[in-house]
Amino acid sequence: MDIISFYRQEQRRVHVALQEAVQELTTDEWHFLLPGAGNHIAFTFLHCIRTEDNVYRFILQGRPPIWNEDKWHEILHLPERLQGASMSSADARRIFIHEPASLLQYAEQVWRDSETYLSSIQDGGSALADRIIHVNPLGNMPALQVIGQVCISDLFTRLGEIHTLLGAQGKKVRLL
Repeated sequence: MDIISFYRQEQRRVHVALQEAVQELTTDEWHFLLPGAGNHIAFTFLHCIRTEDNVYRFILQGRPPIWNEDKWHEILHLPERLQGASMSSADARRIFIHEPASLLQYAEQVWRDSETYLSSIQDGGSALADRIIHVNPLGNMPALQVIGQVCISDLFTRLGEIHTLLGAQGKKVRLL
């Protein structure tokens, strides 16, 4: 198994886990907040999807993100330039997803596109290992590392945040 095959496997695993975690939630459960400065599930999930969309489409391929191309900001009634990495906790907590089913449709579209991109890589990732790209706020790093760190490892971290919020609401969490 090469690194791209491993990435495809782990990306599918995190996508399935994210979808299973949120697919039956009410709008109130999507926006449940614990005391303190943490974010709700809706923002965390949106951040995951927007990040993946930006990395695979804009940063790696130089194409407009699906968010912009299909005007998902209009469908979801959100700002066009919303990603989350530079937002304050207060601003992130104010984000409200009125139609979580639409957010899931956007996620599924991004996930299909990401899988298509990864499946198109024929060299096992060697060109991506040599290609240095800049990702805010992380800096310069090999594109292969960006995929692993930002699109896979970070999504598993965010899944843990979502599981914590589900548990705080008395929801059963499926362990991977």
